Amino acid sequence: MTDTREARVVAGNGRRFVVETPDGTRLLCLTAGRNVQPVCGDRVQVTADAEPRILEVLPRRSLFSKADGRGRAVPAVANLDRVFMVLAPIPVPELFLMDKYLAAIEGMRVPAGIVLNKMDLVDEDDDGGLGRRLAYLNGLGYPIYRVSTQDGSGMDEFGAALTGHDSLLVGQSGVGKSSLLNMMVPEAGHRIDELSAATDEGRHTTTATTWHPLPQGGALVDSPGVRDLELAVRDPAEIGPLFRDLHAVAPRCRFANCLHLQEPGCAVKEAVEEEKLPQSRYTSYKWLMTTMQQAKDRKYD
Repeated sequence: MTDTREARVVAGNGRRFVVETPDGTRLLCLTAGRNVQPVCGDRVQVTADAEPRILEVLPRRSLFSKADGRGRAVPAVANLDRVFMVLAPIPVPELFLMDKYLAAIEGMRVPAGIVLNKMDLVDEDDDGGLGRRLAYLNGLGYPIYRVSTQDGSGMDEFGAALTGHDSLLVGQSGVGKSSLLNMMVPEAGHRIDELSAATDEGRHTTTATTWHPLPQGGALVDSPGVRDLELAVRDPAEIGPLFRDLHAVAPRCRFANCLHLQEPGCAVKEAVEEEKLPQSRYTSYKWLMTTMQQAKDRKYD
């Protein structure tokens, strides 16, 4: 019987992965076969020999997927228990993208938080409505962390939210995710270089997903290039529950299976017309419904 030990996947490239054991030992592993497909964050069983191999991926508590170049869902990070959407006044936040991020995180069934970075650049008298949108989302139960990596404001509170949790930062390019990572994990750059060298990642170091243990407990995952999160659901009828505000109103619809599109007696559409629900949130919902239905129709054509 082969001796094995448990480890965590902390970086990978193709079939080459770096894993770390509970005592901090770092091993370069190949997979035992094509059916073994770990991702960063996975707990795995590896052989305890001179050339360790990953034999098995242990059960996951969550799985985060992103879109590849063809728009297909690709597993990227496993076993997260927090995902934070990072915004900044510059670049101007895209409302649809914000809504899709939050819907995708809801589908993972893990708590979501919102980080407003670059607070030093916020003009409170003219923020383009960002403050109102954040207040609305906060009212839905999403905690808001206002921080600045330039002057350090808010970083202690955000750090406390990360403590003891395995978290991922997502957001548009330019919002400062790398700066946040470097403040939370000062040795992150050196660690990325080491892990990339081990997997022959070479010049692609900026695109490798990497698991960084936090000094205060937990971990922060760096997954550069993540712009388009994929929804965990595949049926348009499952999108409604991913929008907390729409889902709260839905029980008042005339029909239990209401999709909030053309159905009569739809409480969601009435709430939008009465401006009790933001039109932009409903527009985001309809767009996700439409694109998923189109994809489903193409699949069965």
